[in-house]
Amino acid sequence: MRWSAGIIVCFLFLCTCVQAQRPRYGSIKGTVIDSLSRGSVESSSVTVYLSKDSSLVNYALTTRKGEFTVTDIPLSTPCFLVITNRGYEPFTRALNLAPDTKVQLLDTILLVKVFNELKAVTVTALRPPVSVKPDTLEFNVASFKTMPNAMIEDLIKLLPGAEVDRDGNVTINGKKVTKLMVDGREFFGGDPRVALKNLPKDVIDKLQVVDNKSREARFNKRNDGNEDLAINLTLRKEAQKGWFGNLSAGYGTDERYEGSGMINFFNGSKQFSVIGNVNNTNRGSISGGDFNISTSSSTLDGGGGGLTRAGSGGLNFSNNIGSQIKLNGSYFYNNSHSENLSKSQRQNILPDTTFFYNSDNNNIYNGGNHRLSLNADYNIDTLTEIHISTNLNASQNDGVNSKLANSKSESGKVINTSENTYSTKDDGKNINTEFFISHRFHKPGRGITFGLNYSYNGQSSLSDNIGQNDYYKLGLIDSTDLVNQRSNGKNTGKVLTFSATYSEPLNKYVNLIIRYNYSLNNNFSDKVTHRFDTTTGKYDLEDAAFTNAFRNTNISQTPDASFTLSKGKYNAAIGAGLQFLTQDNLTITTGELLHQNYMNFTPTANMGFNFSKNGSVNIYYNGRSQQPSIYQLQPVPDNSNPLYVQLGNPDLRPSFFHNINLQVRESNGNNYWFTGLGFNTTQNQVITQTWFDDVGKQYSQPLNVQGNYGMSGNVQYSRTWKQRELMLRMNLGTNGYYNRNNTFSNKEFVNSNSYSVSQSLGLTFTYKQVLSIMPTFNIRYNKTRYSIQSIQDASFNTKTLSLSAFWNQPKWLILENNLQYNYNSQIAPGFNKSVTMWSAAANVLLFKKQQAMLRLAVYDILKQNVGVSRSISQTFIEDHQSQVLQQYFLLSFIYNLRKFGTK
Repeated sequence: MRWSAGIIVCFLFLCTCVQAQRPRYGSIKGTVIDSLSRGSVESSSVTVYLSKDSSLVNYALTTRKGEFTVTDIPLSTPCFLVITNRGYEPFTRALNLAPDTKVQLLDTILLVKVFNELKAVTVTALRPPVSVKPDTLEFNVASFKTMPNAMIEDLIKLLPGAEVDRDGNVTINGKKVTKLMVDGREFFGGDPRVALKNLPKDVIDKLQVVDNKSREARFNKRNDGNEDLAINLTLRKEAQKGWFGNLSAGYGTDERYEGSGMINFFNGSKQFSVIGNVNNTNRGSISGGDFNISTSSSTLDGGGGGLTRAGSGGLNFSNNIGSQIKLNGSYFYNNSHSENLSKSQRQNILPDTTFFYNSDNNNIYNGGNHRLSLNADYNIDTLTEIHISTNLNASQNDGVNSKLANSKSESGKVINTSENTYSTKDDGKNINTEFFISHRFHKPGRGITFGLNYSYNGQSSLSDNIGQNDYYKLGLIDSTDLVNQRSNGKNTGKVLTFSATYSEPLNKYVNLIIRYNYSLNNNFSDKVTHRFDTTTGKYDLEDAAFTNAFRNTNISQTPDASFTLSKGKYNAAIGAGLQFLTQDNLTITTGELLHQNYMNFTPTANMGFNFSKNGSVNIYYNGRSQQPSIYQLQPVPDNSNPLYVQLGNPDLRPSFFHNINLQVRESNGNNYWFTGLGFNTTQNQVITQTWFDDVGKQYSQPLNVQGNYGMSGNVQYSRTWKQRELMLRMNLGTNGYYNRNNTFSNKEFVNSNSYSVSQSLGLTFTYKQVLSIMPTFNIRYNKTRYSIQSIQDASFNTKTLSLSAFWNQPKWLILENNLQYNYNSQIAPGFNKSVTMWSAAANVLLFKKQQAMLRLAVYDILKQNVGVSRSISQTFIEDHQSQVLQQYFLLSFIYNLRKFGTK
């Protein structure tokens, strides 16, 4: 305790010294109104800059009444005030607060409207940190201070309303980011994680957030409330002509290594990037220059296990041919090899009995994937545009799974034992091609679109299944089942879709949209299985029980019409359609055909109200159908695990989902909040029924059920406080759901009611660019009740506490620390329910421009990383333990490349 007390005393002394030496500050208050209407102007950006170097002092946004307060302005220091708002001319005024000023009240400020305003205006002068535009949230990257050599991911963690989880997934104001572009063009197929972990923050000028809509939805200006988000990064002017990138390499204890490199060349419309990565530290194939110690985490919460080495490489290009054609594409390859030793213990809970299943597993996997993406846009004229895109994906995988398993009764008597080795090799190919053409007529609001999409998915596999299963009675082997099979499988799926829309303005505010969609989905599955013939030494004895050819064909036609209203602060849409669905399931082996016809009513509706310039409330309803997969329909059994046989069901009917969502959003300066409520119910939902035979062998089969529904709600709130050189940001999140599910336990009907509620709190504290502390806390409570007494109700809770900290003083030294505590009450007895993961690193910046860095990191200092998880359902409780990567040291060298202004 003495050393910790000493650190606290030193820290308090440092803060006292900083407090004593800092300059004095004051505030300004004022009101912004329209020069003509004399009404308040909401959401104007009010920013104060130092006169000597135009550096940012502080900023604020005006309220609904047009009022603003800007704090922490240095006294007796020449500054200037800039007020901007889309549609108004910028307002500028000099400031120099007197030495004794606490709050200076400014005269009412009149903003003058810009007439003949263009739809898009580029301002190259001083810009506010945050700008709210129609359908776009824009952040000025230079206004958010990060550590030296930071990546885009580090920037996003500082943006109000934004969160980045440990896997690199980004959410902004409660919505997930699924696409990323650089200067309006896809970057490595639009995968956000590639850019976030590899593009340096210091070459980016603006970060823009928009809804990720389909081309047809963007053209007709419609949405259904289910859109995710896209990020567009605009490069700084000097970076648009030159090249930049980074190279990094690291080696550590236990022969751990990491290496990566990325080079980007930009020259106007020409863009070219090359990326490569290799590691054996379980970081995957896109980590690039990301050496963030927080990415190594505990698997106590059920995360992945095993030891993996991975490598990847790719390139991205973009160019314009003349003024009408834009080309963009990328190629990416990744390869991985993983090994995992694991154990499982499952308690099977049946209405009339309980027994245990135990297994020891050894999994070895090798996989490779090629991904190619090509896009072309052709603007025939100012009214007509054609888009063509093609995506190719090819994969080769092979793996071996060796398993030793047994089942025992509640009294400990052996029911069965199994020794099995299942090996497989498969090749997969996927092709997706899209053609889209749109044309706007001279009459505003009138337009027409046509879309054609074709996709092909093919997979072939060769698998060997070798094993022995012994079944016991009265403690002795009663029967033995020997398995020695070889299966050849082929699965293909072809989908052709066509869509057409016509938009006609009925008046100034109302548009009619007529739409037609046609879809043809043809799936084929052929599995041929042979047993090993000891006399010939070949697999030439056909096993009819595991051989089958199956074809599934779905044809869907959906005509619909909708009316859209857009008037001032209000927008609404209402529409309906009829979906005519035909499904044919043909068992080719027997010639049995099941023909099904369905007609679904597909209503849609949404209403929205913008109660402020940055606030809105929206409610959405939509219905959609979903067809069963070919794997669920095909009747041939899958016995890759001899004690767990999976069956198909060709009698499955398509499911139909109903969804209602309510969303409320508002942002006001440093405050952001989002509220969402949802309700969903499903007709003919496909669930998996499981049962056991009298020798303990488990079977599963999909089937349709009725009456399942769920409700969910979440509230996200973010607020930022800035006090001179100090900044504090808080993120609060509350989530909850309720699900009612109907299923079966050993063919007996079971109803379950599941509840979950979670609360999270995240804080970010920064002092200049010297100190950053980021604690986060999350607690989740889960409970499930079952309708039959033989199945025990399940409840558990999880807690996660993490603390990340950075220290950058002197300027050439950066210290990092990441502490993560996980608690899971449902972990199996005999294992720690809590795990503390602690990692730290020291970074030394090198050379005059600090373009290089030497880094020493240690992961899992306490050696507590484990791979333990527990799963609970209405039919079983399963504990799983897997191999994980534990403590290692890593010494790395990172070099940043910059050369701008080249021709």
